[in-house]
This record gives sequence, structure tokens and C-alpha cells, in this order.
Amino acid sequence: MKARSVITLFATAYVLSFVDRQILALLIGPVKADLGLSDFQFALLNGLAFALFYSVLGLPVAALADRMPRPPILASGVALWSVATIGCGFSSNFWQLFACRTCVGIGEAALVPAVYSFLADIVPPARLGRTLALFSLGSFVGAGLAFLCGGMVLAALHDATSWHGIAGWKLCFMAVGLPGLPLALSIALGVREPAGRVYAQTGHAAGPNPSAWAAPRYMARHWKFFTLHFLGYSCTAIILFSLMSWTPALLGRGRHFSHQDVGLVMGLIAIVCGCGGVYTSGRLIDLLASRGHADAPARVGLTGAVAAPLFLLAALSMSANVAFVLLLAVAFFFASFPMPPSALVVQQRVPKALRAQFSATLLLCNAMIGLSGGSMLIGYLDDHVFRTAGGVASSLGWVVAGAAVVSALCIAATRPYLRNPEPANG
Repeated sequence: MKARSVITLFATAYVLSFVDRQILALLIGPVKADLGLSDFQFALLNGLAFALFYSVLGLPVAALADRMPRPPILASGVALWSVATIGCGFSSNFWQLFACRTCVGIGEAALVPAVYSFLADIVPPARLGRTLALFSLGSFVGAGLAFLCGGMVLAALHDATSWHGIAGWKLCFMAVGLPGLPLALSIALGVREPAGRVYAQTGHAAGPNPSAWAAPRYMARHWKFFTLHFLGYSCTAIILFSLMSWTPALLGRGRHFSHQDVGLVMGLIAIVCGCGGVYTSGRLIDLLASRGHADAPARVGLTGAVAAPLFLLAALSMSANVAFVLLLAVAFFFASFPMPPSALVVQQRVPKALRAQFSATLLLCNAMIGLSGGSMLIGYLDDHVFRTAGGVASSLGWVVAGAAVVSALCIAATRPYLRNPEPANG
């Protein structure tokens, strides 16, 4: 299979992964009403249930991806998260839905680290920035499709009513989980490892196979840089995931949008602004790098970390819905900027045999700090601190503003390291 076809399959998998993980954010109203959940419990389902095993299992799965053929790992992951998403539609209480969301996270743990290392093997370095950016588009296409399709299904079923005894939100889970099964089969049958790649079980080596302690030792030698990198971009993940997870509640509660309108607004913003931001980010990195700026990824990531919260806070101050949506769209555009540089730096500055494990470490930090920690903090503040009708807006604003300060400081501090090539192959 040609490289372009492989990239298309991987991008499709990434799209479906975000459809399956993001659909819950749109369904916050009917799920809370049907299962009797608080905002904090919903945050657990939307954040911790998914992120816990997604992040923890990402490390051993990435180690396997550095040592074994990656297509079977990828196909198994796609199949597992698809079945688990369908299982969400059969859940009748908090713990059943929590267990299914956990399995979604387990399946998705197999995707990104293996894909990142695979792309770095088949794409020339000069094009890697834009390729990773194009792959990252899948997250926003998937989130947008989840919002659009979910909103239409709920509208067709008159929000929370049922179809043949099945609640509308359950049908949404079943519908978005099904397409992953044929995709898993396509990856298993159609994708092959690049020629000459080293993996442990063959006995054929183009180079030494890394020991189990190679990644921790490399991390320890360059701990200052990687601490700043992982923490900085995890805080940008708080900004992005908080917007994606809690803006639907903000539109529905504070702005009184219908489920269909929420799905339409969020879907278009995610697809147009999210994809536009990621693509612009990747092109900017390549452009700045071609002009000799070794710290190009940090410059682009820092731009997003600073600009996105400013436009969000401006949006939250607007009483007119049109102005609010327009400023929110710009905030999404810049919130997507840090995605390509966070991944690109790892691929460029980590030895080839350790790329998947370091990508998994980045995803662990993003999931536990960005997705789980940020979402739970907003849910807690909304339940216990800002308990008025506009509490979601206050909680979202404070959490995003705090994350922006930390992320900007950390990313700015990585710039001297990026100008020094030593950590890349040390």
C-alpha cells in the first residue's frame, strides 16, 4: 500500500477515535438527566474514565510498537474502542458507562504513538511537520462530526426521547461506534511495516534493539527539557480539551441553544477553525524552520497558548450570541496551534527507536493533565464554587486562564534547548 493510502487510513482512524471520544460532550444534557449525574460525575466520564487507561496503557503499548509490527497493534486498538463505544449505548448506569469509556481509552491508547513513529519512518523530514499537522486534523474533523451527527440524531428524536425504547443518546453511541470495525479490518489486511524496520522477534536487525531502560535513561539525561515540554503542552491541552468538553454545556445552559444548534455551531467550529488552526500551525513551523529558526515549534506553540485564552475570555464577556460564537471560533483556531509542535518536537529530538514511547509519555501527560485534570476541575468548580446559572463560564474562564500562564512560561523556556541540537541525538 502506498504511503498516501496508509496516511489516509491512519487519518480516518484518528477521525473515528475523536468521534467516539467526543460524542459524550454533546450528550451532556440527556446523559445527566437519564442517569442522574452531577457535573463532576460527568467530568469523570468525559475525562478520567477515558484518560486513565488511555494514558497509562499508552506506555507499554508504545514499547510494543517500538519492538513489534505496528499494523496488528493498530487494528486491534481500533476494533476494541469501536466495540466499547457501541457498549456505551447499552449502559444503564454510571459505572457501566464508566467501564465502557475506560475500554474506549484502552483501545485508543494503541493509535497515536504507533502512528507517529510509523509516519516518521515513511515521510521525509522536510515534510514531517505538515504531515503530522494533516494527521492532527483528524481530531477536529472527528470532534466536528460527533457534534454535527449527534445533534442531528437528537433533533430527529426530539432530544432525549427514545426510538423503539432506546434512548436517543444511546443510539448516538451505537451509530458512531460501528464504522470502526471495517476500518480495523482494512488496517489489518492492507498496511505493512516499512522495509528494513527493526523489531525484536525477527532476529533481523538493521541496528540495535533498545533495552527496556533506554527510554527512561534518555529521559533522565534530558529531564529539564522534557519536563518543560510535557508540562507546557499538557497545559495547552487543558485549554483545548476544556473548550471541546464544556462549550456545549455553556451554549446549552447559558445561551439556551438547542441540541441541534449546539451540534451545528460546535461541529462547524471544530472542523473549520480546528482544522484551519492545525494546518496553519504545521505550515508556519515548516516556514519558520526553512528560514533558520530552530525554535520554530516553540514559537508556534507559544502563539496558540497565549492567543486562545485571550479570545475565549473576550467571548465570555459578550452578551450577543453572534459575537460570542465568532470570538469562540477564533479561540478554537489558536487552541489547535500547539498540537503539531508538541508532536513534531518529540519525533525530531528523540532517537528513532524510542519515538513511540516518548509520544506515549506526551499523550499520558496530555490525557491526565489536559483532558482529565482540566475537565474534573471545571466540573468541581461548577458544582461547588460557581453554582449560579453562569457557573460553567466562570469555571471555564478561570481554568483556561491559569493553564495559559503555565503553558506560556514552560514553552518559552524550551526555546534555548531547541536552538541547541544536542538533546536530539544525545
